[in-house]
Amino acid sequence: MIKNYLKLALRNLKKHSFYTILNISGLSLSLACGLVLFQFIHYHLKFDSYHRNAANIYRVVTDLHLDDGSVQYQKGAPLALAAAIQAEVPQVKDQAFLFDNYRDHSYTVSIPQPGNTSNKLFAEHGNVAFANRHWFNLFDYQWEAGDPRTALEEPNTAVLTRKQAEKYFGNTDPIGKMIRVDGQEAKITGLLKDHPANTATKAELFLSLPSLKRLYPDLYPSMETDWGWINTGASLFLLLPEGLSSKKVDDALAALRREHMAEMAKYYDFHLQLLKEVHFDPRYGGVIQRSLLSTLSIIGFFILVIACVNFINLATAQNSRRSKEVSTRKILGSTPAGIFWQFIAETACITVSAVLLALVWVWLALPVLNQWLQTELELRLFRDTSLMTAIFSLIVFIVLAAGVYPALLLSRFKPVEALKSRSGTLKQPWLRKSLILLQNMVAQSLIICTLIVTWQTSYVKNADLGFNKEAVVMIPIPTSDKNGLAYLRDQLLSQPDIKDASFCYRAPASKNFFAGSVRFDGRDWEKYAAQAVIGDSHYLKTFGLQLIAGRNLAESDTVREILVNEQMARDLGFTDIPKILGHRLVAGSFNDQAGNIVGVVKDFHLQSLHNAIQPLLITTLRKNYAYAGIKLSGAHPDRSIHEIKRIWQSIYPNNVFEYHFLDEQIASFYKQEDLLNKLVGSFAVIAIVISCVGLLGLISLLTIQRTKEIGIRKVIGASVFSITALLTKDFVQLVVFALILASTITRLAMSKWLQGFAYRITIPWWIFLLAGACNLALALMTICYHAIKAALMNPAKSLKTE
Repeated sequence: MIKNYLKLALRNLKKHSFYTILNISGLSLSLACGLVLFQFIHYHLKFDSYHRNAANIYRVVTDLHLDDGSVQYQKGAPLALAAAIQAEVPQVKDQAFLFDNYRDHSYTVSIPQPGNTSNKLFAEHGNVAFANRHWFNLFDYQWEAGDPRTALEEPNTAVLTRKQAEKYFGNTDPIGKMIRVDGQEAKITGLLKDHPANTATKAELFLSLPSLKRLYPDLYPSMETDWGWINTGASLFLLLPEGLSSKKVDDALAALRREHMAEMAKYYDFHLQLLKEVHFDPRYGGVIQRSLLSTLSIIGFFILVIACVNFINLATAQNSRRSKEVSTRKILGSTPAGIFWQFIAETACITVSAVLLALVWVWLALPVLNQWLQTELELRLFRDTSLMTAIFSLIVFIVLAAGVYPALLLSRFKPVEALKSRSGTLKQPWLRKSLILLQNMVAQSLIICTLIVTWQTSYVKNADLGFNKEAVVMIPIPTSDKNGLAYLRDQLLSQPDIKDASFCYRAPASKNFFAGSVRFDGRDWEKYAAQAVIGDSHYLKTFGLQLIAGRNLAESDTVREILVNEQMARDLGFTDIPKILGHRLVAGSFNDQAGNIVGVVKDFHLQSLHNAIQPLLITTLRKNYAYAGIKLSGAHPDRSIHEIKRIWQSIYPNNVFEYHFLDEQIASFYKQEDLLNKLVGSFAVIAIVISCVGLLGLISLLTIQRTKEIGIRKVIGASVFSITALLTKDFVQLVVFALILASTITRLAMSKWLQGFAYRITIPWWIFLLAGACNLALALMTICYHAIKAALMNPAKSLKTE
């Protein structure tokens, strides 16, 4: 029986090949979108879920509550808290402290070579961490060599992943070999298998925690004893036993805070964050929000829906052709159930064909998509059970959603009425119109969202930030030695294409900066946190910051003089900004060091435009200089970079030369907006294509149904324009109505999205008309071809049509 159904289904699909191709094309595009979105969402939802104890592992995060009511969020926790938990909270089963990405630092790893051969040098970014054996108690790593109980107990020991070992040593055994990390030797004592890509901990090289003291002696002893010492690179993870709630541990942390921090305890709140939430909370360094995944899920669902709408519309529009076929089969003895399953078999054949074509689309698109999405998605059909389950679920969903209604409709035709009927048209045209309305509403909503996201992203990328970001190169410096930096600057400024050079902690716009309260002229500490920028006397000129009162900083190795921005002056109570000059300011972010305010700079954006401008100070502190900002003339950038590299390598031969342009760094602030723009824009295009494919098939069927009517109208004098207008009028009305609905929905949704930016565009009315005009133009181009073709047909031929 099934074989017979399939044979008849294939015969009918071949007979109506034009509509079969349209259905398969539309479905395959929507299925390809659905599969890509499924893999993308599944990839992110499974972050760190492979750890055996994932449900019981928590990270300790910090909320800093300021007197003005604002809250600053830190993903780090103090090492002093870890010691207190170990001593005073016995309920905690185990804990691990990880120190990574200190000051967004790039490490230089050198591999000693035999003989007089120069060492191999590698620059490592974000994949070097300091840990001890407790890290491997909490988290699951597969060991190829070494003992996890002792591998990281001693100073100057290290554990590598297989990928990193091959990078450094090729295929030779790395155990026992030596490496140098920023000049400090380390012995390889363990080898790990590569961890999955979807983990928040990207470390490939683990150094023992005791090695940290030798590499950064200036961090001690405050790092171990100061409860206020919190750094984004210092993460504390706890393993709780089964049955112990995180709320009880939060209460215990609050008690420890009150006991050890005295009056400062009111400003700090240490609490637990479940490991599976680390990836999704942007307040504590998460890289993607669950709301974005939910939005993409909804978009994927609606793209599948509009493909199903195409199928239903085309199936019901073919009633005039299929009704007589069905009625004849009924007279010859077919049952309604048999006819129903026959049409379900046709739907299943189309769906399976569309799935196969969709897999081809996905396979071709994945290399590009992985670059876009910054993922490592793979199409592993027979090894990925979740993907196979998703594909099977999609097939069932589409067969039920798109096939059941047309199959029921056709199987219930009454033979006598169907054989007498010359039209076979659907008695409820409102259903088809509703489906077309839904389809166009989805497409137009995506167009509007794309336009708004594109405009807002362009606005924040091109907004005036208050400083000059063009032709500025940022180069990490391996040491803050005074004589070395002075020589480097002299060599750089001797080049004609280099206008200036500044040594600083970070550029004016950065994700990393210092912050702390300030005390002005002996007053109490202010009720807000001020951001702090560290730079030398060349900082203003190099980055084009505008000094509006006073003078520039004098060259100094310590905090002696301070510049403030306009916002700081206003917050300190100065309406006449120059009057702030000469006053004393204590900076809590620099261990309460004090300096005289010697100048005021015009407000500039230290953070992305998601955030409003905050009070800010600028001062010198040489030990924290981490970058050289180099202002180029812009005339010969390639030649300038070549000269900078030559100078660099002559001064720092044991370090890897790296650079990036400041405008590229600022653009990275908006990666999530770029991702959303690319995804929504791509889906908008696909939704429009699917809609047009459906309209193409629908108008071709409807013109065939009205062929005789068109011939009669032409005989009595109707023009080509009037006939074309007759055939397109209903579609145009539906597109316009869809625009009204889409505009209402998207205005509310996008207004809420824009609230995430402190500086944002105002949505203009014409953006909705532009989206409607684009969709209407494409719909008319699709519709008018068949409409005009039908209008130009010879009336004599039209009237012969049965």
